[in-house]
Amino acid sequence: MSHLSTEFAPRPKLEYPFEMRWSPEPGKPFEVVDGVYWLRMPLPIALDHINLWILRDGDGWTIVDTGYDAQVCKDVWEQVFDGFMTPKSVNKIIVTHFHPDHIGLAAWLAHKCECSIQISEGEYHHYASIINRDKAQFEAQANAFITEMGYPKSMVDKFVGFMVSDDKPAASRVQQDQCQFIKDGDLINIDQRQWRVISGNGHSPEHSCLYNAELNAMLSGDQSIARISSNVSVYPSNRDKDPLGDWLDSCQKLIDELPDDTLMLPAHQEPFRGNPARMHQLIDDHHAQLNRLRLSVDAPISPVEARAILFDRELNTIETLLATGETLAHLNYLMHRKEVVMQIGADGVARYSAY
Repeated sequence: MSHLSTEFAPRPKLEYPFEMRWSPEPGKPFEVVDGVYWLRMPLPIALDHINLWILRDGDGWTIVDTGYDAQVCKDVWEQVFDGFMTPKSVNKIIVTHFHPDHIGLAAWLAHKCECSIQISEGEYHHYASIINRDKAQFEAQANAFITEMGYPKSMVDKFVGFMVSDDKPAASRVQQDQCQFIKDGDLINIDQRQWRVISGNGHSPEHSCLYNAELNAMLSGDQSIARISSNVSVYPSNRDKDPLGDWLDSCQKLIDELPDDTLMLPAHQEPFRGNPARMHQLIDDHHAQLNRLRLSVDAPISPVEARAILFDRELNTIETLLATGETLAHLNYLMHRKEVVMQIGADGVARYSAY
């Protein structure tokens, strides 16, 4: 979930071992390398699919990511359990990060399979802070945040209503006693192979990728995807942080730590080779956006005005929120490097100008 991009650099020529835009049928796991199966799952949201991964683990299985908490996704899992494996044969579930298309069915699956969930501590605690937050307090925080962006009152009310809506009880979500925490550099033994955790930041707090040197394959989650870029946003919870700086560092980290010909197994679109070129493209695209902002802050501008510069097309509600959050990430990047300064006016709107 949470993908929105405007591309500037030419698309790199990537290698698609299973062809571009091809995927296995939902519910029918497809072996991409020895013991690693690609499970394509439909999503009931704008991004209409996710790739989940099922790894042979001795006489059982390890699941990486779980799908959205929706009946269409549960139906796919039931199909898998009806023919490919049984719930009792699942040894563990690994969740790359807290976004709902990745963690959404983790609690349901863990209960069904009677197994633990492995997730980074940063992802779990951020997830827990969302599901356990005080609704009234968060609504006030969200109201101030959206007002700062420069939206009119009618839009503030609409966006705040969207941000605070959540109809799933906290008791049905992942609980800490179901979890084992993993971190950058950990080695996870799956089928007598060592999968190394490589953490990334920016798209989420502590996203876990898994790399196996023997297979030269990387379960890259949302850190490396062939043709869409993961949203990097500022929200009320990280209002003063620099997620774009973290994201750019994480892109460089994947260039530095992986062989150039690693088979990337992402959470969306298709497996590919050519990660360094893809990472350089993402880095270049963000720097192009930063340069557009640098040329636009001679006079103070609000985040809404800056968003129109970076995303000059019609957007729906969720796209507008994602684009606003990503615009703020670029503004914060410039603020952290003392290139722009922000002041909040008497009207509650934040305005940015050259330092």
